[in-house]
Amino acid sequence: MPTNTTYNPPNMMSFVKTALNFDARGFSTIVTAGTTSHIDFTLTDDMLITGAWVVTNNGNYGDTASLQVIDTNGTFTGVPGTVLNTFMTNWYLPPQTSEQFDIAYPAKIFAGLTLRIIYTSTGSNNVFVAINYKLHRVLI
Repeated sequence: MPTNTTYNPPNMMSFVKTALNFDARGFSTIVTAGTTSHIDFTLTDDMLITGAWVVTNNGNYGDTASLQVIDTNGTFTGVPGTVLNTFMTNWYLPPQTSEQFDIAYPAKIFAGLTLRIIYTSTGSNNVFVAINYKLHRVLI
């Protein structure tokens, strides 16, 4: 469990093989029609995120997703539930999609923080929602 790591490259061209291990993760849920659901993943290692892939099926026009980093337990801020960063806000997704988001620079997320996707269903259908994170475990 690498934690308290110092490696934090400014861009993906600076990645060093001996400092990282690719560790993509995927999560899914069924969002009940007309509700908002969270899919949370709490990191046990320091990670770099370089993108995500959101998949939906049976959604509705008007459904949205937001992606946040949360200090769930208040470990870093002293206040549980603090939103530290938002990577996308109210991103409108078509009813069936496979949207890939890539960034040219990595964002470091420390062990103990939570990646959260918030999906809001606006229609009368239950929606399958999945997120695949492009993560890299920091080793040094």
